[in-house]
Amino acid sequence: MFAVISDIHSNIEALTAVLEDIDRRGVREVHCCGDIVGYGPNPLECLDQLIERDVKSVCGNHDIAVFFEPLNFNVSAERAAYWTRQVLEDEARKALRNRRWEMLGNMPERMEVHGLLLVHASPRRPVNEYLFSEDVYTNPNKILANFDRLGHNHRACVVGHTHVPGVFLDDPYFDAPGDLTETDRYELTSEEKAIINVGSVGQPRDRDIRASYIVVHEPADEPDHANNDLHAVIEFVRIEYDVEKTVRKILAIPELDDFLGTRLLDGR
Repeated sequence: MFAVISDIHSNIEALTAVLEDIDRRGVREVHCCGDIVGYGPNPLECLDQLIERDVKSVCGNHDIAVFFEPLNFNVSAERAAYWTRQVLEDEARKALRNRRWEMLGNMPERMEVHGLLLVHASPRRPVNEYLFSEDVYTNPNKILANFDRLGHNHRACVVGHTHVPGVFLDDPYFDAPGDLTETDRYELTSEEKAIINVGSVGQPRDRDIRASYIVVHEPADEPDHANNDLHAVIEFVRIEYDVEKTVRKILAIPELDDFLGTRLLDGR
């Protein structure tokens, strides 16, 4: 059993709530699909929490933007990236500053975890490509091309980037967590391929303001389903956190646009 988080976006209140829930469940292994920083008010604290827990992460487009340049970003995202970079550089303690930059600089584009491929965006373009739920109708070839990229080495890929949780199938089809089962679980078998979006810890965009992440139950964790056909059970989890506190922090930082805070109140 392990957890996958994504798109924390410098939201320490959301990250802390999620990690506390993970601990309550007795989950000891946590991985991240990127975008630890960007948008939010607490990049240092979020990086420190993941470093201290030895959470391995692939790189997201905002992580790369802070380390290099925010290319093709809107104005709000670009301003947040430059502010985040300055905050990282302003750290007076050299050891702390270096370990944060080291984490950002050493994150790979792809990572394999228990047979699952983890990327930030998509199997085809791991850092920047958006896979939207409506693509199954408006651009099915994009979804099918990403399943082709999975090849024979991986049955499933775990992503973030859009901040909207759910499961893509190679029909193509998309299921939101509420459409899966009453318990928001998806049974991933060895007979099919899937692209699983874990949603966002720090900036959900599915009109649900709660932080989102997944717990992956491997066959040994699920005695009622333990058979050779079952690859894993994906459990989608939503956790409440102090959204208003995060919003107040963002509104108090002139370099961060107010919209980056107020959008959290609507989950958009």
